[in-house]
Amino acid sequence: MNVSSKLREGWEPVRAEDHPEITMVTVENERFKDNVVIGGLMLCKAPIELSEERNEHYEQQNDAQIHSVDNNLMRENDPRMPLFNERKTKVTFGKGT
Repeated sequence: MNVSSKLREGWEPVRAEDHPEITMVTVENERFKDNVVIGGLMLCKAPIELSEERNEHYEQQNDAQIHSVDNNLMRENDPRMPLFNERKTKVTFGKGT
């Protein structure tokens, strides 16, 4: 079930003859005998467009969450006591004795 869903998503199994440096002692599953399968894991590849689309999707999802948090925070803003929305991080190391 997992393999078929990944194949539908665009992943392609890597053939064993494409990577002779990966040696296989036994065939774990007759169905995938021509592919690289080690310990129940099958080596697969995907087009770069697939990973770019995935990264763009998660970036948009992240931006939407940040926007939502900002809107929620600024809704509570009062001009008499303004809230600051600074996004700065700083790494410091303690001084040894």
